[in-house]
Amino acid sequence: MNKAVIGLQWGDEGKGKIVDYLSEDFDLVVRYQGGNNAGHTVIVEGTTYKLNLIPSGVIRGKICFLGQGVVLDPNHFSNEYDQIAKKIDNPKVFLSSNISLILNYHKQLDKINELILNVEKKIGTTSKGIGPAYQDKVGRKSIKLYDLKYKNIIEEKLYSIKTFYDPILESFNESKINIEQTVKDLLCFYDLVKDLIVDNSLIKKEFKNKKVLFEGAQGALLDLDHGSYPFVTSSNTVSSNIVIGSALQVDYQTVGIFKAYTTRVGNGPFPSELFDDTGNYIAEKGVEIGTVTKRKRRCGWLDLVSLKYSCEINRVNELCMTKADVLNSLSEIKVCKSYNSKEYEDINFSDSEFLESLSLEESDFEFFSSWGEIEELSKYETLPDNLKKYIAYIENYLNIPIKIISLGPERNQTIIR
Repeated sequence: MNKAVIGLQWGDEGKGKIVDYLSEDFDLVVRYQGGNNAGHTVIVEGTTYKLNLIPSGVIRGKICFLGQGVVLDPNHFSNEYDQIAKKIDNPKVFLSSNISLILNYHKQLDKINELILNVEKKIGTTSKGIGPAYQDKVGRKSIKLYDLKYKNIIEEKLYSIKTFYDPILESFNESKINIEQTVKDLLCFYDLVKDLIVDNSLIKKEFKNKKVLFEGAQGALLDLDHGSYPFVTSSNTVSSNIVIGSALQVDYQTVGIFKAYTTRVGNGPFPSELFDDTGNYIAEKGVEIGTVTKRKRRCGWLDLVSLKYSCEINRVNELCMTKADVLNSLSEIKVCKSYNSKEYEDINFSDSEFLESLSLEESDFEFFSSWGEIEELSKYETLPDNLKKYIAYIENYLNIPIKIISLGPERNQTIIR
């Protein structure tokens, strides 16, 4: 059966490691949304792989495909591909010809967008041009990978784009679009990647009746339509976008992945956030630094209210919990089970003002005793009893089984139930 690995929180749940772990049993690994604002760190036998665009299935030598729901920065992709090629012989990575490109003016516009917002309303964007690239896609101004075969088409599109954006760039003291240099750079990029560009129809034909693993980027609570708007990413991160973003009309089961606690990068609501020494400890022990942004992640207790919401909008079939080992040394662990004693059905996760106004009480949390150090990782039965109680509580709350437990960054620090 095809599977999708979907982040259920605000990203950074460990999708890269789990996709790497599961990909051994699949023929194709697919990214269907986002850009190089995603960040996956995978450690295999002491070697660290840092990926932003290329699915982590590439580490096992699997064929990887970036669907048309992705926006692609040519410079970043070239660098990332070169870096992975130094560690893996002949990486098998293919790009949908329908992908929209991120160009330098998108990054300039991203910076301008953040500049004009006041401090309270800043999104906390990665400033990598992701949002403006998606805006151009919707506004029918994108330069697509398939355009790169024709110099005259690139020039024609850029003249129109320059007319539209130069006044904005100039008014914020940004350099205007250089058509000649941009065309030169794009033609050079095309020469490097033309053998990797394929039509969606070819992928569909070649992998019909084969096993496909879909890799999500960011997390469900950052979904453009279902997340904590406006503090969201620029694409639909939920599983229902898989068919649109990949063009693969296949059935799949959803593996929802979450940390044993909660983190968030950037601004926006975070009901279970910790502002004390415990939060600082989790950040330090969990090495909670953004792979892309290098910013310290905000940390808090596991939020089952938002997790249940994420499970429903992603039609999650099974769960994967990561980083419970980060909580080993805490004397007491908490789990958020309600917001102001209200059932989660009353919560609108797009109503950021409501979420920002929440002030949780002790009664909104369930308390668990420490489970101490985890010494045996061979099977579930050997885990500490208190950790098994923690897992059982989460399963009962969500009514979904936790089938995968990740207890460290290495591939082999994983338990399958």
